[in-house]
Amino acid sequence: MKLVYASRTGNVEKLVSRLGTDNVLKITTGDETVAEPVFLITYTDGAGVLPGVVASFVEKNKPYIKAAAVSGNKERHPDTFVGAAKVLSDSYGIPVDITFNKDGDDDTVAAVKKALAD
Repeated sequence: MKLVYASRTGNVEKLVSRLGTDNVLKITTGDETVAEPVFLITYTDGAGVLPGVVASFVEKNKPYIKAAAVSGNKERHPDTFVGAAKVLSDSYGIPVDITFNKDGDDDTVAAVKKALAD
């Protein structure tokens, strides 16, 4: 499955670089489109917000987004950690299979690889 991601501080990009996949699209403007099933990885903006470029991408491509993973920062935003996951799930009906802190760990890498293989 194609991996689509957005990264602002570089944490999600670090995770993506550890996955060893080349079937990847980086969201930069929100105007990107896909025509195949994708797994989305995004960061959480500020106090639990789905980034605007990701929201734009989701609105254009929702039928193709099969599931998602969401990053957050437990130290800086403990009360709204991975808040974008709730937005994706509640507002768009996209299942969020994985949540992780910053750039994730070995378990995060394994979980994303498994999701991409499904």
